[in-house]
Amino acid sequence: MLAGAVALTDSAVKSFIKEPPVKNYGFTGNKFDKYPKAVAYVSAVLTGAVVVAMAYAPEKLKLPLALILGGALSNSADRLVRGYVVDYIPMASIGSSKGKKYYGNISDLAIFIGAGLGTAKYLFEDKAAK
Repeated sequence: MLAGAVALTDSAVKSFIKEPPVKNYGFTGNKFDKYPKAVAYVSAVLTGAVVVAMAYAPEKLKLPLALILGGALSNSADRLVRGYVVDYIPMASIGSSKGKKYYGNISDLAIFIGAGLGTAKYLFEDKAAK
C-alpha cells in the first residue's frame, strides 16, 4: 500500500505541472540522457528486481523496499509513457562547483529515504542484536 501511495502521490502532483522545470531523460542529473529508451528499459528491469526483492526480503526491509518501489514505479511509468521523468522539486547543488541546480520529485525522495532507512536497519539492527 505504501508503494502505491508514493507512486500515486507523485503521479498526481506531476499531473498538475504543465511545463516541468526539468525533463530528465536520463538517470540522476540527466546521466545517459542521450539514451532514453535504454534508460527506460533499465529502469523497468530494476523496478522488477525491487518487486522480487520484496518477496524474499526479511520483514525489517519491507518498509524501506516499499518506499523504493513506490518511487521506482512512478519514475519508470514516466519514462515509459512520457519518455522522461518530471522533476519539480529544487534540490541542493551539493558538490556542484558550477552552481548547477538539481531537481527531483517525490519519488526520488522516497527512493533516497528508503535506501537510507534500509541501510541503517541492515547495518545497525544486526549489530544491536549481537
